[in-house]
Amino acid sequence: MSTDITPVVAGFGAVPNGTYEIPERDLALTTVRDALEGTSLELDAVDGLYMPAPRPWTPQGFFSTYLLHLLGLDVNRSLEVSTGGSSGGNAFHAAVSDVRDGTVETALVLAVERNSIVETTGPYFEYILKSFDAEFESPIGMTVPAAYAQSMQRYIYEYDVDREDLAEIVVKNRANGASNPNSLFAEGVSRTEVLEARPIADPIRLFDCPAPCDGAVAILLTAAAADEESSIAVTGTGYHHAPSHFLMSRDTDVTELPAVRHAAAGAVARAEIELAEIDLFEPYAPFPHIEAIVTEELGLVDRGEGVEACLEGRTAPDGEIPISPSGGCLGRGHPPMVTPLLNYVGAVEQLRGTASNQVPDAERALATAEHGHLNGVTATVFERGV
Repeated sequence: MSTDITPVVAGFGAVPNGTYEIPERDLALTTVRDALEGTSLELDAVDGLYMPAPRPWTPQGFFSTYLLHLLGLDVNRSLEVSTGGSSGGNAFHAAVSDVRDGTVETALVLAVERNSIVETTGPYFEYILKSFDAEFESPIGMTVPAAYAQSMQRYIYEYDVDREDLAEIVVKNRANGASNPNSLFAEGVSRTEVLEARPIADPIRLFDCPAPCDGAVAILLTAAAADEESSIAVTGTGYHHAPSHFLMSRDTDVTELPAVRHAAAGAVARAEIELAEIDLFEPYAPFPHIEAIVTEELGLVDRGEGVEACLEGRTAPDGEIPISPSGGCLGRGHPPMVTPLLNYVGAVEQLRGTASNQVPDAERALATAEHGHLNGVTATVFERGV
C-alpha cells in the first residue's frame, strides 16, 4: 500500500442549519447528491463510509448500514464514531488515514443530526448528565453551559478581562454567520443584545451559547482529484487528548486548553509548514471565551489577549488572523455532530475562493473539532494548489 497519497476534498454538500421535518435519511441523501454534483465521480466510486454515531434519540438505528443499503454501496470500510463533539473530526481523520494508505480510494464522510425532535428538558438533559462525573457532578444537575460558565469566570478573573468585551466575539461571529447561506441566523446581534439577553449560567447569557439545531453535511475525500481546480488537499492532521474531563483536569488551569496547542502542532508538522503560514482558522469554539483561549493556545496572541485581538479587528475576515469567518458555532448554529464538518466546509470554501466572507488570497486553513471542555481535539490543515 502507498503511504504517499494526499487526500483531496473532491466535493461536499450541506443543508442550511435549521429545523427539518424530513427524516435524517432524506437529509443525508440530499447532501450526498450535492457532494457528487460538479465532480466526475459516480456514486459507486465510494468505497468507504465514515460518520459520527447518531444521537440516542435518532429514530433509525444502525444508520450507516441502513444508508449503505439505500445507496447500494459495497464498501471496504464503514465506521461510526462516538467521541462527543469531536466525533465528526475523528470520523474525518479515519477517512483521511484510509485514503492515505490506500485502504479506500473514495471516502464519504457524512454527519446528520436533528436536535428539533428531542425535548431539551427530558431525554436530552438525561443524555448530557451522563457525560459528567456520575458520582459527584451529575446528581447536582450539571449542564454544559454551567461548566463553561466556570471557565469563563476564571478566564475573566485570571486575565482581568472586561466581561462586556467578550460580547464582541459573539457580535463578530453572528455577523459572519448572517452572511453564510448555511447559517441558522439571517441577522447579527448587537453588543447590547448579547449583554442583556436571558441569563443561562452566570456569567453566560443566551447569545453566548451555541444554538442547537438540525443540520447535515457530506464530504467526498478521494485519492485522485475529481476536478483539479476545485479540489483542496488535506495535508495535515493532528490529535491530542489532555488528562482531563470537562473541568476535572491535572496540572492544567481551566483557562488553558493544551489539546488545541498539541493537535495543531501535530497537524502543521505533518503538513510540513509553519503555523504562521495558515491564512484562516475555523475552530470548534462553542462559547466566546473559548474562541479567545483557542486563539491564545495556537500562539496567535499572548495569554489573556484573545479578546483584545477581536476588539482590534485582528480576528475579523479581513484581519491578520481570521477566526471563524463562517460564523463558527456561535454564528452558524450548532448541530454538534455536524459542526466539525461545517468547519471543514468553511475552510474548503475559503480555499476555493467561494466563501461568503472571503479571506483574500487564502491558501491554507486550519480547522478543529473538540470533545467536552476542549480536552480532546482534532486539528486539520487544508491547502490549495498542492
